[in-house]
Amino acid sequence: MKTKVIFLLLAISAALQINAQAPAWVTQRPINNDVYTGIGIAPLSSDDYVKIATQNALSDIASQIATKVENEAFLHTVDVDGKSRQLFEDKIVSNMTAWIEGMELKDSYQNADKYYVYYTLDKELHRKNSDARRRSAINQGLDYLEKGLAAESSMNLTQAMQLYGKGLDIVEPWLFMNLSTQRNGETIDIPTELYNAYINVFSGMAITTNTVNIDDVATFKAIKLPIAACLSKNGTVLPNVKLKAEFVLGSGAVTPSITTDYNGTAEFYVTNVTAKDKIQEIRITIDDSFIESLPQSYRQLLNKEMWPTAKVTLTTSQALTAYLYINEQNDLEGIERHIGSIIANNHFTITEDPDAADCFIDLSTIMDMGETVKGAYDLNSCYCTLILKIYNNKTQELLLDYNVNRVKVLAPEHKTAEETIAMCIREVMKRVKSSLPQKIKKMNM
Repeated sequence: MKTKVIFLLLAISAALQINAQAPAWVTQRPINNDVYTGIGIAPLSSDDYVKIATQNALSDIASQIATKVENEAFLHTVDVDGKSRQLFEDKIVSNMTAWIEGMELKDSYQNADKYYVYYTLDKELHRKNSDARRRSAINQGLDYLEKGLAAESSMNLTQAMQLYGKGLDIVEPWLFMNLSTQRNGETIDIPTELYNAYINVFSGMAITTNTVNIDDVATFKAIKLPIAACLSKNGTVLPNVKLKAEFVLGSGAVTPSITTDYNGTAEFYVTNVTAKDKIQEIRITIDDSFIESLPQSYRQLLNKEMWPTAKVTLTTSQALTAYLYINEQNDLEGIERHIGSIIANNHFTITEDPDAADCFIDLSTIMDMGETVKGAYDLNSCYCTLILKIYNNKTQELLLDYNVNRVKVLAPEHKTAEETIAMCIREVMKRVKSSLPQKIKKMNM
C-alpha cells in the first residue's frame, strides 16, 4: 500500500511539473561521494511510466555498486573465455535490484514526452544493510563448500558438483562484496573456492576398458563378452559415478547407463549391432543426466570436452544379405525402390539370389478407394496399407512383422491413376521413414 501511495504522489507531482523548467539533474548527473545517484527515465506513452522510471533508477544505482565490486579477484578468476565474467556481472545487477534498501526520492520531473526521477542511496547506510547479508552469504556458501568437499572426498562426485552449484547460487547475488573468510587457518574467497571446485570435479580423470578392439562382429547379433570400463582420478578408482556407452559410428543397442562399483568399474553389454558399416565405434563417458539438477545458469560453465572418454572399435564381418520379394499384392507399384533403399543403405546387402540370402523380406501393399469428398475441388479418399515381414532365411523364423495400416490420402479427382499412386507412396513413406529403421534396429538374429 505504501508503494502505491508513493507512485500516486509521484504521478500527481509529475502532472504539476509538466510546464516547469527542467532541473539541472536532468541534464547533468549530480556528484556526491557520500551517496549513489540513480536517474530513471520512462516515456509517458508507457502505461506505468512512474514505476518503470523508478525501476530504472534502482538499476542505475545497482550498476554503480556492481562496477565497484570488492571481489574483483573472483571475477578475474572466472573470466576464462570472455563470457563467464559477463554472466556473473549481469546476475549481480539483476539480483541486487531485488533487495537494495534505503533509497530516497530527491526529485521528479516531466516534460512533454518523458518522465524523470532522481533517487539517492546513502553509501554508509547501504554498507550497514548489506553487511548482514554478506555474513549470511559467507556462512551458507562455506557450508555448501564443506559439504561438497566431503562428498568429493567420499568419491560421490555428482553429489559434490550439485552441492558446489547450489553454493554458487547462494553467493551469486553478493559477488560485489568481499566474501573471504578463514578456513583451517587460511584466508579463502568463498565464490572462488566454489567455482574452482565446481569446474574441476571431473578433472584428472580417465576411463580405461578391458578391450579397445572387438573383431568379427556379426550384424543383428549380440556381443557375448561385456565391455568393462574403469573410471579413475589421478590413479584412484572412482565408485558411484554413472557411466554411459553409446554408438558414435554405426548403430546398435547397448545396456543402459550404470554406476561404477567399488572397483570403479561399470560393465556394458552390446545386445545388438544393427548397422552394416565395416568399422563401428562405441564411446564410453560420464552420464551427464545429473546436469538437470544443477542451477541452470551454471550449466554453461561446465566444459564437458574435458571429461574422460574411452572408445571401443568394432570390426564387423560381412553384412547380412537380404532378398526383397515383392508380393503379388502390390497396389503401390514403385514403393519397393524406396523400401529397398532404406534396407540397403543402413542394414543389409541386397542380393538377387533368394537362396543365398540371410534374410527374406516379403513386401506387399494395398490401396482401397473410399468416399469422394465434395468441395471446391472433389477429392478421392485412398486408404493405403503397407505390410513388410522379415524372416530368417535359414530357420524361417519371423524376425519382424511391420505394417503401416490404412493411411488416408486425399487425391484430387482429376489426377491420373499414376499420379494418385505417387501421392499415396509419398504419404506412406513419410510414416515408414520415421518408424521402420527403428524397428529393424530391434531385430535380433
